[in-house]
Amino acid sequence: MYNTPSQRAPKRKSSQVKQDLNAEKEDNEIKVPKLIIWGVIITLGFSTALVAFYSEFMVDSISDITASGTISTTFVGLILLPIVGNAAKYIIAVTVACKDKISLVINVAIRSSI
Repeated sequence: MYNTPSQRAPKRKSSQVKQDLNAEKEDNEIKVPKLIIWGVIITLGFSTALVAFYSEFMVDSISDITASGTISTTFVGLILLPIVGNAAKYIIAVTVACKDKISLVINVAIRSSI
């Protein structure tokens, strides 16, 4: 496969090989979930109620802001609401960027743009 010295694979130290094998084992292990099903259902129900409450609050405040005439309903609908609606994506992108997973950050940014 490697005929000339310049084509030979670089030699790796045994410690690097051990680290690579340990990393492979960690990737192949099945991870046990930390929450039970009722914990997941309760968390989902609570977060759904919280989102509904804050959405209602935001919709009510839009009419108060636009009634004063300083901000138009078009600006609120086309600029502010998409920013607020995608806030979770932005937070995830920043969190993942801190963990050096740039490909995922780029994926989130592209999907948000589309």
